[in-house]
Amino acid sequence: MPTIKNARDFEKELTRIYDRFNRHFWNNELPEVIITFHATKSAHGHMADAPTWTSGSNRQKYELNISAYTIDRTPNEICAAILHEQCHLYDLLHGIKDTSNKGRYHNKRFKKTAEDHGLNVKSEETVGWCHTELDNEAKAYVKRLKIKRFEYHRDVRPSTNNGLKRYRCPGCGKTTVYASSTVFVICGHCGSFLVFDPRKKKEG
Repeated sequence: MPTIKNARDFEKELTRIYDRFNRHFWNNELPEVIITFHATKSAHGHMADAPTWTSGSNRQKYELNISAYTIDRTPNEICAAILHEQCHLYDLLHGIKDTSNKGRYHNKRFKKTAEDHGLNVKSEETVGWCHTELDNEAKAYVKRLKIKRFEYHRDVRPSTNNGLKRYRCPGCGKTTVYASSTVFVICGHCGSFLVFDPRKKKEG
């Protein structure tokens, strides 16, 4: 698979994907955005809920973030993240409230927008209709785009508090434990192995 080694070139590739998706799935209805790479730990991507970039002429643009921790995922996964955030932008522009709980819980309004625009959606109790992947038509379209994969991602180093590391269930999210060393724990709710979560343990 062709790869990209320079972050600036990959930003151009993501912009190309955004523009092609805008044309194919949204009839060029979505505005231009600024694509950034932040060290987002809680999601693969994020769309700002208001324009955050301003030029000298006072024109404002929204920001679409792709997490630096998972930026080296497969083209289908990266494309699903971009299309997911485009759904949020579409709903925002049309006054559709598609999330609650500070943007974490995705409701059925989001599900409808996503399924109407190239995504399959799965539900999870704590985050709603949040988990998305490309449907078959979208996968075929992405294959034609011949997207290059970025080789690198930001290293996730253990973040501790008083020597404790946080481990969380990646399946249902209901089980969290703290340990001073590496542990192998199975969630009692869904049977998933807990994974290291770099977020710091909350005080109190």
